[in-house]
Amino acid sequence: MSYDRRKEVRLPVEICVQQFLAGESYLGLTRDLSERGLYITAPRSFDERATWFGAPLQLELALPGTGETIWARGLVCHEDSLDNDEVRGLGVRLIDMADRHAQSLRSYVESIRRARLHNLLLQMNRRQKLPGLIHSY
Repeated sequence: MSYDRRKEVRLPVEICVQQFLAGESYLGLTRDLSERGLYITAPRSFDERATWFGAPLQLELALPGTGETIWARGLVCHEDSLDNDEVRGLGVRLIDMADRHAQSLRSYVESIRRARLHNLLLQMNRRQKLPGLIHSY
């Protein structure tokens, strides 16, 4: 059984992320995102023994539809090997960002959460007709 220490639920979101580690820049893609962390892809290095676990990252990501670019520092807390030999997955805890960026990220995550909830409720309403209610089409 795995132990998940996250405090918030991560929402499935794909956003391009520029990652900076040890003077190198890498482009990745998020799989999920919360106010305090994200899961991203990263290139596998030529040295298979090299690990990013515990490494500090500088991250830059543009929040879709907001015009906001977020700069944050993160710490790699989890590392996966993905099916593709050239890519690895990284669980990153966000450890520092400007207050303005933190507020923008909070607002963005909340808007995604609300939109997903709204869509789920619409889908449920279409599938289930509640007894006793008159449905007009």
